[in-house]
Amino acid sequence: MDAGVDYVFDPAALAALAKARAVEYAAADPYPHAVFDGFLRPEAAEALAREFPRPEDPVGWDHYGYEGFEKKIATSKEQLLPLLVRRTLQELNTAPFIEFLEVLTGIEGLIPDPHMLGGGIHLSRPGDLLGIHADFNWHPALKLHRRINLLIYLNPGWDTAWGSDLELWDTDAKACVRRIAPLMNRAVVFNTRSDTFHGHPRPLACPDGVYRRSIAAYYYTAERPADEIRDPHNTRYKGLHLD
Repeated sequence: MDAGVDYVFDPAALAALAKARAVEYAAADPYPHAVFDGFLRPEAAEALAREFPRPEDPVGWDHYGYEGFEKKIATSKEQLLPLLVRRTLQELNTAPFIEFLEVLTGIEGLIPDPHMLGGGIHLSRPGDLLGIHADFNWHPALKLHRRINLLIYLNPGWDTAWGSDLELWDTDAKACVRRIAPLMNRAVVFNTRSDTFHGHPRPLACPDGVYRRSIAAYYYTAERPADEIRDPHNTRYKGLHLD
């Protein structure tokens, strides 16, 4: 893909999708969310999949390991990432993309995170997992409320038998309501509150040398509805911080 040509997404197509899916998004169960296939321009998604760093690549991987709750690697050190990956992360913070999210979600005044706290690129290896959890709700550096998660999967040839679907659980963290396979160029957008429980708790069962790969971006606002306000907290895991 020519790095000088257009965005990695199609702004007009996303603008149309946001208008078409906004009502469905707001009414989705168990909390507002939407799934989009073919989210990025196909040539951009294919190039990103080729350039996506491997576990041995020197991109400043952070290693997360909490037995039974979280095992993955991730990095937000954009200066170490391949050019197209870095460009994509930056373009997810542009005005056309923010406008897409605001129309889709109905949340105005969304603010991207230049620090990419907890975001960037994520990679799960065979046996890795992410327990059911609610995300941190407050950005301590920006002093902002976390409101929206975006995940873009970059897994060509993914076999759903390998498991590791994203699971959306009810707001009491009692049962899974929806499973979403991490298929190539599929994106998931969902609201983030203290009760929007999700994860991929089943250990990844793919062959050696195959990885579950995603781009993650989070969006914030200066205020949030009064009924959603909780004291600032870090990630809350089912089975660790709550029943």
